Amino acid sequence: MAAIPHIVQYQGSKRNLATYILKFLPDQVDRLVEPFAGTAAISIASAAKQISCNFWLSDLNKPLIELLELVIEHPNEIADIYADIWNEQHSDSISHYFEVRKRFNETSDPKLFLYLLARCVKGSVRYNSEGLFI
Repeated sequence: MAAIPHIVQYQGSKRNLATYILKFLPDQVDRLVEPFAGTAAISIASAAKQISCNFWLSDLNKPLIELLELVIEHPNEIADIYADIWNEQHSDSISHYFEVRKRFNETSDPKLFLYLLARCVKGSVRYNSEGLFI
């Protein structure tokens, strides 16, 4: 299967394993349940192979699931918001990153999370013991 685009690089993604994992599924399923969805690599791969067109995504990372909902239900809105956040960084990208991270840690806003996912090193999402994105 050719590489399928994903919205962000995400450490621990099952994207590279998806072809192998899908071999354990029937040819068709009414609903694919992905309990540790991350960025939904298995659901995306199964949709591409037309194994299912109905998905139930779940993950402990609430802003990530909320981000996926926005991407699915309001793609133009999230793209416009992301462009605005991205364009704000041009004068000082490092300070901008830390400001967005601060705002995210205060609000858990999934729209801010998309920017952080795109900018953090190798999609390596880390939280401290207080649950703050670091």
